This record gives sequence, structure tokens and C-alpha cells, in this order.
Amino acid sequence: MIARPFSTWPSAPLILAVAACILVSACSGLNSAIPRGTTPGLSGARASGSQNHIRTATSNTWTLGAPAPTRQFTGAAAAVGDNIYLLGGEGRVTVLRENDVYDTTTNTWTSAKRMPTARAALAAASVNGIVFAIGGELFNGTPLTTVEAYDPTNNTWSTKAPLPVAVDSMTATVDNGIIYVVGGLNDSNGVPFSGVQAYDPSTDSWSAVAPLNVAKAFAYTGTVGTKIVAAGGFIGNGPTTDNETYNPASNVWRVKRQDPRARYGGCAGAIGGSLYTAGGLIFFPFRSASDKLAAYDVAGDTWTALAPMPFAMIGPASAVVNGQLYCIGGSPFFGQSTHSPRVQIYTP
Repeated sequence: MIARPFSTWPSAPLILAVAACILVSACSGLNSAIPRGTTPGLSGARASGSQNHIRTATSNTWTLGAPAPTRQFTGAAAAVGDNIYLLGGEGRVTVLRENDVYDTTTNTWTSAKRMPTARAALAAASVNGIVFAIGGELFNGTPLTTVEAYDPTNNTWSTKAPLPVAVDSMTATVDNGIIYVVGGLNDSNGVPFSGVQAYDPSTDSWSAVAPLNVAKAFAYTGTVGTKIVAAGGFIGNGPTTDNETYNPASNVWRVKRQDPRARYGGCAGAIGGSLYTAGGLIFFPFRSASDKLAAYDVAGDTWTALAPMPFAMIGPASAVVNGQLYCIGGSPFFGQSTHSPRVQIYTP
């Protein structure tokens, strides 16, 4: 396994406890093994026109899209128009170069030109129709400075200015045409990084902005209005409930109301005035996948619990298209190479 916050196996007694819980299907926190309803057609690697995807979903509901062609964990996603580009991630035995394209209007997947650099635990963002694949790690856990840009119109990749500090397990969000790379891990020992690195695609240049108050990786991040939110995350010895917002105009991070549950490595996206945070890894009662969904209202500084995910998931890729949150792939179990092709779609 790579992605160091996810790579430590539980102790032997804990493994036995988890196994017992799976058998009796009665322990809280193991929702990943118990689907909320039968879902046909999820076993294939490629699908089109699936009945799992319901475009007329009512509010506060989850639906399922056609499964992704690549089973991945800690990949990244970015949207351009109605399309989502799913990049890299960890496969069963190596890191991936895949660039899978999901058309949200037709519920179909195609394959585009693969990334030049295979990697997992990377970040992705799009600006002016270009998808940027940022940082990440090799299979041995070495963080990267690599930045590559994909042009969907020409189906081409180009190399961009490298990150000033090599990081993986970070998140990225865009404000006013600038990509902000938030936190991550900046060495092979899994030490959280507080730095925030800002990239201007128009000049192909990087700069450092005010660091996080709490160094963390795999936070739930997004741009809501004029504020960047960084909630939860991995702080070295486990997940945190920390929540802070950044104002690019004043270059200041401010502490906000804590996330109700300590977790990291889930799915996140900004819709309207809120950041929606779903799934991830929780430590209590033991390390397991979460199915919980909550929305953080930036203006009101409040959290609201919402409909849980159909399938609990750790390390999915995230994107928002047309006011819907897409959580793609990930793993339903801690410490196992059981990667999922599922596409879970939330409608607020």
C-alpha cells in the first residue's frame, strides 16, 4: 500500500474484531460492508446508459452512475463543462496513469490520453478548460513536485512549473483563476505539511501564501464564495475535527466551527454557500470507512448532517458538476487493496 495515512494495518486483536463485526453485520462504523440497497450492474469496469444513474433525483438524495472503467484509490478528479476527468490513483499493484472521462449528461465513460507520470494521492483542478494534475506520490511513497496539464480539446499533455515543495495527499481548489494546493505530506515519513502553494496558470508560476493553522493532509477542501474551506484531515497521528477558512484577499486563515466528526480522505465539493463533505476514514470505534455526509455553511458557520452515502468509502476522487457532488472510486475497507469503481452522486 501507498498513501501513508491509509497504509498502517490495525493490530491483530483489532483485525479479529473487524472480522467478527463483518460476520455479524452489527458493529457501527463498518457501513462499507453493508449496502443500503441492492444495486445491479456495479461489477463491470465499463458501462453506459445504466439505470443506476437517475438524473431526476430529488433533493438530499444519492444516486449511482455508471461504474468507472478503472478501479482506483486516492486518484483525483476535475471537471470541465459536463465532463469529469479521473486521474491516476493507486491500483492493486502500482500507481496509475489513467485519464478516464465521465460524461455526466450521457452517463458514459471513455478513455483519454494517459498522464505522462503515474502517481497516486495527487490533486487535480481545472482552469479555463485545462486540467492540472499536481504532485502526488510514487508507489514507494516518495512525494512529487510534478505538475502536468491536460488539454481536452487536443487530447494532449504538457509539463508545467513544478511545485516548490513536493507534496502528496493534499487537496486543490480554485479561486479567481488561481489554484491553491492545501497541505499534504511533504516527506516519505508521512509528516503533515501546513504550507499552501498557489499556482497562476497564466504565468506558469508558483508562490507561497499564508499557511494553515493546523498542518494536515487529505482535508475536505473547496471554494465557497470568496472563502476557501479546509475541514478535517490527517494530522499525523489520526484524523482531526479542525476547520478553517482562507480569504485570498487578506491572505489569512481563520479557525471556524469544528467538523462534528474527525475524519480524512473523503469526498468534498462546494455547492451554493456550503462545502459538502462525504465519507472518508474514521478512527473510532476503529479504523473504518465512513458513509456520513455533512454540509458546512460558510456564512452561518454551521454544520448540517445529511443523507448518508449508499456505500461508505475511503479515498474517493471528487468533482462537482451542475450542482451535484460526484464521489468516484476509493476503497470500502481500511488497509486493503479492495478498490471500487462506484460513482456515487449527491443532489443537495
